[in-house]
Amino acid sequence: MKIKIFIIVILLLLIGGGIFFGIRYYYVFGEGVKSGELNYVVKKGYVFKTYEGKMIQSGFKSSPKAGAIQSNEFIFSIEDKETAEKLMTMGGRQIDVHYKEYFHSLPWRGNSEFVVDSFVIKVENISLDKIKLDLVIGDKERLAASVYPEDASNQTINWTSSNDNIVSVTSDGSIVAKADGKATIYASVENKTVSCEVFVSDKKKETESLDWHPRSRSNEPQEYYEEY
Repeated sequence: MKIKIFIIVILLLLIGGGIFFGIRYYYVFGEGVKSGELNYVVKKGYVFKTYEGKMIQSGFKSSPKAGAIQSNEFIFSIEDKETAEKLMTMGGRQIDVHYKEYFHSLPWRGNSEFVVDSFVIKVENISLDKIKLDLVIGDKERLAASVYPEDASNQTINWTSSNDNIVSVTSDGSIVAKADGKATIYASVENKTVSCEVFVSDKKKETESLDWHPRSRSNEPQEYYEEY
């Protein structure tokens, strides 16, 4: 009987210890995204070589010293080798990193309880090949947008027109002049937007706007000569 009790106690201790260990070292307490400038990623360690990184976030935070301010820093570890090696080449770049937060670090996982598992290269700028167009009703044109940096993770450009009745635009930047007037075409990626102003005219109106001689006895247009 005593042996059974002893075995049960040992099993309970093992189960309890396993639960405690699992929660303390493997339970994901939180996860999120941090944005900023990647400062560095290094591989270091005495026994376990792990990937450690630091990101400088925009803005400042209060310092313990009176009247002083310091940059926000995000210290993290990277468990995945492929992700770490890519980040090693991106020092100084603006990126978003997705991380998981654990209650405690593990020697073979990294020195930080924050572990980055993926990243996104942010769009810094966007430009258009044209910023102004003069078209005639029925004309078709295509605008080309360039995203910087070229390896930005999001390359999907959203095209919109301020007035689809005057100028329409498709998902690839192709526009069609529909009516006399002015419209603005916008190209957007994330929070970056550029625009092109499009002026549409009716060609028929321009060809019919001829001067008529006041002494003309017919309805045909006359040329007017000024006497000196």
